Amino acid sequence: MADAYLLDTNTICALADATRSTHESAVHRLQQARDFVLLPSPAVGEIEFGMAKAPNVKPDKRQILRDFIADFNQLPFDEFCVQPYALVRAELWLAHGTPKTRTGSHKEHHPEELMDKVTGVELGIDEPDLMIASIAMAQNLVLVTDDRNAGMARVKQAADAVFHKGIFPVQLRVENWLGTFV
Repeated sequence: MADAYLLDTNTICALADATRSTHESAVHRLQQARDFVLLPSPAVGEIEFGMAKAPNVKPDKRQILRDFIADFNQLPFDEFCVQPYALVRAELWLAHGTPKTRTGSHKEHHPEELMDKVTGVELGIDEPDLMIASIAMAQNLVLVTDDRNAGMARVKQAADAVFHKGIFPVQLRVENWLGTFV
């Protein structure tokens, strides 16, 4: 069976926007995989949020994005995503969280608060990325993203650790149809 793909927010936007420099190469790849492409509902939510808070987005651009999204089935974050989400998030906290000695909990409550223990720099992990990666793992899909920030790389590292420890049977696979994933 051919691989099936889950498109991240940045890939959806690039595919829907013909003015982007990466549009043509992404469309070519999409055409090859068209019957095996799905969208994660959290990514669609991010796009709708972005349009809702930006009053300067032209109505035709909004409609182009919505029409593109309507062409694909969406996968929700559901009960099958709970285990990979919890395991990857726990791996991130064990590696990067700041433990509170008396309670056993951590200072950080949200992925966005995690920092590199050496440099003190925020890791750049956001909740939607963690949810989208969990959907890909739960459904054994290839995550297609152009997210080059350190946060997505940390999510991938944590997912790999969970897989290699034998805690979850599916490894997070990542491709970039727009450039090179870091």
